[in-house]
Amino acid sequence: MFEVVELLSKVNVKMFKLLSPIVKANNISITELIILWRINKKGPYRVTDVAREAGVPASTLTGVFDRLEAQGYLVRIHDSQDRRSVLIQGTPLLREMIDSSIKSADREIESLFDTLPPGFIDRLTQDLLELQEHLSRKVADRKA
Repeated sequence: MFEVVELLSKVNVKMFKLLSPIVKANNISITELIILWRINKKGPYRVTDVAREAGVPASTLTGVFDRLEAQGYLVRIHDSQDRRSVLIQGTPLLREMIDSSIKSADREIESLFDTLPPGFIDRLTQDLLELQEHLSRKVADRKA
């Protein structure tokens, strides 16, 4: 069974390597692109929520957010519901960069997957979504 974990890890590493030139043009990493994509998609995001979803300590993200804020991709705003909480919000520059990077990444992924059987990506996406939901339920059950 551990072979599944190993295979997912290998696929992840290879995808990141293949896509890294696209994001390096924006002076960010693939991991940062994923975080920025989430922020751009969701809107204002609590730092603690980003950290939890990314699986890293909030203190680790502080330096990353400092750098991304200096690049003009993010701004920090205070949560009107909780003055102690800081929200991270994307800027118009972030939206432009995400749109451009995602379009380039999608084209690259399409070219990488163009020789796979028809429907493979749709099935894989559905299976991965199902796996992610299943694992989320298991994690929630263990916390309860």
